[in-house]
Amino acid sequence: MTTTTTRPGTPAAAPPPDQRGGALRAATALAPLVSRRRSRDDAGLLTLAAVLLAVTVLLSVALPRLQARTADATVRGVVAEAGTDADVAIRLPNRDDIGAREPDPDEATLLANSASVVWGETPRTIRAVTSAPVTGVETITRTARVAGAGQVMRLVHVGSNEVGVPLVRWVEGTAPAASVWAAPVEDTGSTGPAIIDRPAPEREIQVGLAARTAEELGIDVGTRFPLTLPAPGRVVAHVTGLFEPIDATAAQWQTYDDLLAPFPAATGSKAENRVAYLLSDESLADAMAALQVTAISRLVRLPAEPEAFSERGAATVARDLSVLLATPGTYATPDGQPGIETDLPAVLDDAVDRLTAARAQASVLLVGLATVGALALVLAARLLVGRREGLLLAERARGASVASVVVRALTESVPVGLVAAATGALVAVLVVPGTEGSWLVAGLVAVVAMVAPAVASALVVRRAWTGARQPANRSDRERVARRQGARRVTAELALAAIAAAAVVSVRGRGLVPSSTGDVDLLLAAAPALLAAAATVLAARVLPPVLRGLSRAATRRRGLVGVVASARAARATGTLVPILTLTTAVALVVFSGTTAVTVRAGQLTAADVVVGATVRLDGSVSTEEVDLLRTAPGVDAVASASERIGRSFGQSSGVKARVLMVDAVDMARVLEARGEPSDGWARLAEPSTAGLPALLTPDLLRTAQILEPEFMAADGFVPIDVQGTVDDVPRVVPLDDEALAELQAGGTDPAFVVDRARYQEVVGSAVPLQTVWVQGEGAAAAVRDAGLEDKAGVKVTVREQWLDSARSSPVGAGLTILLLGSAAVLAMYAAVALALTVVATSRERGRTLSALRTQGLDARTARALTLGELAPLAVVSVLAGTAIGVVVPWALTDALGLDLLTGAPGTAELRLTWVPVAGAAAVIAVSLVAAVLVESAVRRRDRLGEVLRVGER
Repeated sequence: MTTTTTRPGTPAAAPPPDQRGGALRAATALAPLVSRRRSRDDAGLLTLAAVLLAVTVLLSVALPRLQARTADATVRGVVAEAGTDADVAIRLPNRDDIGAREPDPDEATLLANSASVVWGETPRTIRAVTSAPVTGVETITRTARVAGAGQVMRLVHVGSNEVGVPLVRWVEGTAPAASVWAAPVEDTGSTGPAIIDRPAPEREIQVGLAARTAEELGIDVGTRFPLTLPAPGRVVAHVTGLFEPIDATAAQWQTYDDLLAPFPAATGSKAENRVAYLLSDESLADAMAALQVTAISRLVRLPAEPEAFSERGAATVARDLSVLLATPGTYATPDGQPGIETDLPAVLDDAVDRLTAARAQASVLLVGLATVGALALVLAARLLVGRREGLLLAERARGASVASVVVRALTESVPVGLVAAATGALVAVLVVPGTEGSWLVAGLVAVVAMVAPAVASALVVRRAWTGARQPANRSDRERVARRQGARRVTAELALAAIAAAAVVSVRGRGLVPSSTGDVDLLLAAAPALLAAAATVLAARVLPPVLRGLSRAATRRRGLVGVVASARAARATGTLVPILTLTTAVALVVFSGTTAVTVRAGQLTAADVVVGATVRLDGSVSTEEVDLLRTAPGVDAVASASERIGRSFGQSSGVKARVLMVDAVDMARVLEARGEPSDGWARLAEPSTAGLPALLTPDLLRTAQILEPEFMAADGFVPIDVQGTVDDVPRVVPLDDEALAELQAGGTDPAFVVDRARYQEVVGSAVPLQTVWVQGEGAAAAVRDAGLEDKAGVKVTVREQWLDSARSSPVGAGLTILLLGSAAVLAMYAAVALALTVVATSRERGRTLSALRTQGLDARTARALTLGELAPLAVVSVLAGTAIGVVVPWALTDALGLDLLTGAPGTAELRLTWVPVAGAAAVIAVSLVAAVLVESAVRRRDRLGEVLRVGER
């Protein structure tokens, strides 16, 4: 038969309804007075908690705002860097009667009206990030001889939707005017009026020329030259005046650089310069009437305004632009449907992807900081309640209800929490003004800070005077204990399963922003969940380890090992200190590991994107390549071309890209970079088995199954496989679809052949697309060769690319965020450890006081304190280090590190001892400092008082 007992102090039964008002008064009576008196007694601890809460709220509010400000700067930077490629250009259809009618003096007005119509039909989101439209009419380019020299020329008219606003000042001559054309001679015979079949008369188009261009090329006012543009008859251009732009930075000039200055003609052209001539509003009508419809293009351009962009609206603008590109009928006119040209969607999508990756890491740090801050506040609340435990138990013994204890705790914690949270939020708003960011995390931390003391107080008094019936039978008590243990094990397993599921889920789906553009909380909470799971594991593993240490200590002489191991089991019995320190250390290591991984990945990305000291893309001649080879300070120069989508193997369905490169020179470039060059030089050697080639590993597997050959211009060409190469330099940039496939883990089949051998096999020359220049003097050699300013040639210097990647708002902001978060987390760890030491000092003081009466000296007391708390610190450092390394390793794709390095596949986990050593040093120094401070405080205790009281 089972009997039960009732613990003393059982509260009375619930009062009847008519007494509930009295119960409410009893629960709230004198709460302000009691709270004020207790606050004065524990002012120091309350101040510490308030400072912790204010700092945590400050970080929770300021970090999202700083992230949003960095994101806006990033979007504006990429739009500004894109230049005119980010503009929205609408090419209007031409009327069929162009070139077959008399001049219409209202051509400029009609074009301005079309610009106004386009502006009105443009979606509001796009108008918000672009300025008022500018117009342009340009002819196709043709070679003409002007002042005895050949030049690639065209006629251009620029304007806006505001007719009559001057854009230039005429420094010599006059502005182009309308020309007087002779009318065709009519035959008035008996059969009636008829046009005599004679050649069309010569037509003149008056144009203007930039004064700078005229001075450099020696062209004077009054120069006339025949145009080679498509026209029904002979057309002559007449230079009537020289101009200077009123504002050379105006949007009208941005796409017509050759209007303001001459530029070198493209390589291979028979002309020396590229020049544009200006049409006025009056001479525009003559050009539209004289030239054929195929020679003229009318353009309405909406210049992008970088300062109008924001990260929040970038995705919307990109989506609306994509819709507009797919349905250009929005701008349809009676003459037909226009064409829309812009790279802005791709520019914004790339920026949004990089910002999403940066926000993923920021969210991890933000949630981690808030979690550690909240746990530190819980530790502070537990310490506060522990100091008042005697008072709370006395109140409960005198009949106070749990509700009254909670009310008094809230009366104290809510005002302090509100003031501290408001102070932190106000400072954050003043330091980082704006409306961006969310208040959710800060609000949750404030709620935890205000509720934690009340919950801790309720648990203390409820455990002491529960009134619950306890089984008197020992076996029944053991059964209840086993049931409670089973519930705890179930909860711990559930927590571990949730943490594992979170990591697997995030790792499987990758970096996926939510519908609001924010990274989901599952990714942000993954490190905290892993830390919680590691804490549960440590709580299970640590007691057996400590028991083993205790048994080992009993076999040795000395008091420290036995007492310290026994005390350590009680000090580490609570999960909150371990969880706090583990999470803090994990995020410190995560910050350092991520920063090192991204920085090293940027170095790798620089090698992938640039490939040498300097990279040239565009029309570079073989003579210029030979000139670079002889320049001082140049170690090697390799030129290359690329063909994509070549069939590899007959009927295989495999498409590969082929890189045709100066193999021997490329081997020198690789050797100068410290990379393996095995097999590259052999590609230049002749072979009777086919064209020597190096294949990527995935393509080699295909070559082992099928006959290795590829489709050239006139048929399949056999391949002599010389080996494999892991990375094939890329010449043609990846399109969005190929980039997404590669980032998702797709393959990039490719092979390398020698350019000279390839030309021998196919029987035709291969134009150069890319040149790699390696050496300390590469940049100077490119500059001396005039390639930096050559039209159609893009020069990329490796060091400049790397500096740009690291100093960009995303790169620099991420580095500052990681380093700053690590410093704050280290501070949190030190405070949490200090709070843990203080919270356990009272019970530890009893043991030390008793041992002092037996002759315990101060040095041994310090050793006992250090030995008691050392397992907590060691476990936290080990578990935190493991989590800090596992998170970036397991969630590389979800964190989008490839998007931050600058090239896919370049973000490989890089480990470093610096953050681990830093976290361990902070924990060790904080622990030693806390032990020394406690020892100094204990030294003031008087032994006589200890003997009389029994404890301190």
